[in-house]
Formats: sequence, structure tokens, C-alpha cells
Amino acid sequence: MDRDLLIQQVKSEYARLAQLENREYVTNQSYSGVSPEAYYEKTLEKAIRDISAGKYDDCISGQQVVERIANRSTKARRIQNTIESTLHNMEIAEEIMALKSDDKNTQDLKEKNERRAEAIPQMIREMKEELAREELDAESPNVIGGGGNG
Repeated sequence: MDRDLLIQQVKSEYARLAQLENREYVTNQSYSGVSPEAYYEKTLEKAIRDISAGKYDDCISGQQVVERIANRSTKARRIQNTIESTLHNMEIAEEIMALKSDDKNTQDLKEKNERRAEAIPQMIREMKEELAREELDAESPNVIGGGGNG
């Protein structure tokens, strides 16, 4: 599909979504502390860059691009999911250890939880670094609509 046409379709789709969001005053999606309008504008700018770079050449409509973007998780979100999963696994291991007597299995679970506990601070640092990197990418003066002095 022609990239310029795809960009126009994506612009129309994001304008429609922003209009719906303003009409309903209800949101089911997290916008990371920014207004829905700012979120859609930022996402649209990234989508235009990605379309221009050929990232969505396999898409046949702007709606397909928007859906793909909506379903894509960021690296920071994937790290956050890993942290949540790790904490959940630690809780389950604690419950199992509380039910069982001191046997080999309990000792293994205890050691795994210790390793998990040691890994969590590093995962949190990575998540914060990635969030900062994503924010810098969005505010870059080299990005259409991004920050900078010029």
C-alpha cells in the first residue's frame, strides 16, 4: 500500500479515536499520566515515522496499523510484566513452603526465591531506564513534534 495513503488513514483513525475519547470522558486505557489527546498525538507521530521507514509495509489499512500499535507492548511494559510474574511466583513458592515440611523441595523453593529477590532490583532499574529512554525518544528534537529548542 502507498505509504502516504497509509499515513492519511492512520491520521484519520487516531483523530476518530481521540474524538470518541473526548465524547465519552471514560477511558479503559492507561495514558501514562498524559491526556488522551497528547497520547494520540505522540503515538501518531511515532506511527508516521515507522510508516515512512517501511515498518508497516505489510499492512493494508490505517486501521490495521493502529490495531497493531495498540497491541504492541513496550520493552518497559514487558519488564514490568516480568517483575509482576516474578513476584507472583515468589508468593506461590512462599505458600507452598508454608504447607510443606522442611524437605528438599522446600529448600529448592527457598533458594529460587532468594535468587528472584536478588534479581528484582535490577529489573526495576532496567524498567526505569527503559521508561526514561522511551520518554527521551518522544522528546527528541529530531522527532516531529518532539522537544528541543528549535
